Amino acid sequence: MIFQNKPFFITITNKFTGQFHKEFLIDGTEKDSVIQTIISVCNIDPLSFNISAEEASLEQANSWIQDKFPNGESKHNVVDKDKNIVELLYNPMGNPYG
Repeated sequence: MIFQNKPFFITITNKFTGQFHKEFLIDGTEKDSVIQTIISVCNIDPLSFNISAEEASLEQANSWIQDKFPNGESKHNVVDKDKNIVELLYNPMGNPYG
């Protein structure tokens, strides 16, 4: 899967606790349409979750798709291949340098 339009990072946080929930990477054309696509395809309830979208560069998005954990597993799960939606995964150990 390669991103060709404008990739967006979509961050989902809980409205009540403010805690991080999920992050998606989606290929789209405009901010509002990608948010609506995430709500419908990923079954995100906008009454319970804050949804923010930030435009990313094509190079950054495509490098995330090709990146792998040290054990060789991919750093994303494909949610919808036709619409170029992936859920970004993070190492459960966290960032030891952060």
